[in-house]
Amino acid sequence: MALTRAEFLRLLPVAVGGAAYRVEGDEIGSLAGSPAWRIRLRERAPRAFGPVAIPVLAVTLEVEAADEAAARAFVSRFLLGYQRAGG
Repeated sequence: MALTRAEFLRLLPVAVGGAAYRVEGDEIGSLAGSPAWRIRLRERAPRAFGPVAIPVLAVTLEVEAADEAAARAFVSRFLLGYQRAGG
């Protein structure tokens, strides 16, 4: 993702639909609810485009759900929470 860690964490509550979670270092995990999920973050070197440096954050999302439809709905909400409009 082209985000800083701080930007990612600021948008996370919306991306997870207000679900409770805890942050422990570079791991974030759900505290309750279904589906259960875990996120791992790794900051990478910024990408340079001329004089502009774009942040790079590697994000791994794992969703544990007995119901595939619930897992898909969670991932869709998560991705929508990080979409940006431009123009």
